[in-house]
Amino acid sequence: MVRMKDDLIRSLIHDVAHQLRLRIDEALRPYDLTRVTWLAISIVDQNEMLTQSELAARLELGTAATGKLIDRLEERGLVRRHDHPDDRRANLLSITDQARDLLERIEPIGEFLREDVLQDLGQHERQRLRQSLQTIKCRLTEDRSQVA
Repeated sequence: MVRMKDDLIRSLIHDVAHQLRLRIDEALRPYDLTRVTWLAISIVDQNEMLTQSELAARLELGTAATGKLIDRLEERGLVRRHDHPDDRRANLLSITDQARDLLERIEPIGEFLREDVLQDLGQHERQRLRQSLQTIKCRLTEDRSQVA
């Protein structure tokens, strides 16, 4: 049975994550980007020539949804697909110079949002928050077969 006091932390985490997503999407709207498209371009930028499947796993999206996302990014001239030399079924991804320029222009947005959201927390509180969230994330992503 889930009690209200147990649900409070889960609700807070959900609400904070939701508000962060909204704030990021709002800040990126003038660039015709969303949080997911920004994240996708950034991941490809940091991992040139990864496969669509690898991008899907990193975005935690299905392969079909990721394929459609890549289609849109490719249409905008932000991402290129390349044939995989060892697997005819796979595509490798790279970003374009246009995407690199866009990432440079929006880089300050991430820094501004981080500071804006965390401005009421001191350095020690920020570090503790990061550690606590990392601990929770690690626990949630552990091998679930070990959980009774």
